[in-house]
Amino acid sequence: MNRIKWLTIPLLALGLTACASYYPIAVNVNPTPANADAGIYRGQTLALSSADKRSNDFIIQIEQKDKSPVVVGAANNLSLQLEQALAQGFSTQGAFIEQGASTRATLELQEVLSRVIRGHISYDVVQKVRVELVLERDGQRITKQYRRSAQQEFPGRLHPELDKVTDALDRQLGLMVQDILADRDVQSFIHGN
Repeated sequence: MNRIKWLTIPLLALGLTACASYYPIAVNVNPTPANADAGIYRGQTLALSSADKRSNDFIIQIEQKDKSPVVVGAANNLSLQLEQALAQGFSTQGAFIEQGASTRATLELQEVLSRVIRGHISYDVVQKVRVELVLERDGQRITKQYRRSAQQEFPGRLHPELDKVTDALDRQLGLMVQDILADRDVQSFIHGN
């Protein structure tokens, strides 16, 4: 009996390790907004920064029945990726990004999560993205909240394809950046109105 127990424990540990190691520790996230409307700003300057205020450092949570969730993080700095996408969009719209500008925009990342829930023959992917943009100039301040959510179904019996999950998350983040760029309140504040 002791011999069987001695063999069973390492085999069980090896099996559990193999399941967890199927998924990467982190994936690359690269949000790109759709083309921003050019010429909205006429050389207005803007200082842009970002902060990651999320309670979790992972972006994908894989949930399977009777198993502990597996989490996957972002391989790159997610708040910096969003800041760069936003800077690119503002530049396309005609704004100049300068650190010393009197108009300051701070992007706070509050939630980015794709929950991957296993069904019988497919996986449901539930995405939630939430950020806050704080604009300040000469004692004036406005705060805007942006939220995006989506649900998709991906086929697969054994393991979800994380590249599809990551692409879907990239799309949601890109659409959220687009929401910020198209926001009339943000445009009016940057114009100084």
